[in-house]
Amino acid sequence: MQRKKLSQPAQLSTEDSELFRQSVTGARPLMQDKIAPVSKASNPKARLKPNLVQNEPDLFFFSDGYEGFVSATATLSYVQPGDDPHLAGRLKRAEYQPQVVLDLHGLTQMQAKTELAGLLAYCQQQQFNCACVVHGKGLGILARKVPNWLIQHPNVRAFHTAPKSWGKHGALLLLLKVNQSAEQLALADRQPQR
Repeated sequence: MQRKKLSQPAQLSTEDSELFRQSVTGARPLMQDKIAPVSKASNPKARLKPNLVQNEPDLFFFSDGYEGFVSATATLSYVQPGDDPHLAGRLKRAEYQPQVVLDLHGLTQMQAKTELAGLLAYCQQQQFNCACVVHGKGLGILARKVPNWLIQHPNVRAFHTAPKSWGKHGALLLLLKVNQSAEQLALADRQPQR
């Protein structure tokens, strides 16, 4: 590679030099009117601290060693044995609308497991029969773990990869068993049978 030759600076004539001096007479230096930027100390990202004591009984159902669900395709589908085999298809067609959505993005495995247990307990408490769990794609760790955890829970009737409107391959729609309270059962017993 050759070095580029620098051109010689242009020589000003005395006329040009005098003209320049006349035009800048009376000029004074500008004062700095800008404030130097101060770097603002960023707040460390708030870490979610799962309430392990509260959700500990719900974690009983989830084992990390259990690998019962392995799918070779991107679409995940499961129906609990003995339940209606058409439930997964109904979830796929979005016949059920989720009443609650859980987003697991950015959580560790333990945090995700705790949040999932909390979601299932919350759905049971609120009598929600459909939920959406957004696990994301990323490295696929939660995408592999979440279905295996869900299969182990007795209240999960079915799940299927969510439709496009709910997250497609980065989410699952769940169909859950809803336990009727004693009051609801008593009310059903009082009503005449048809």
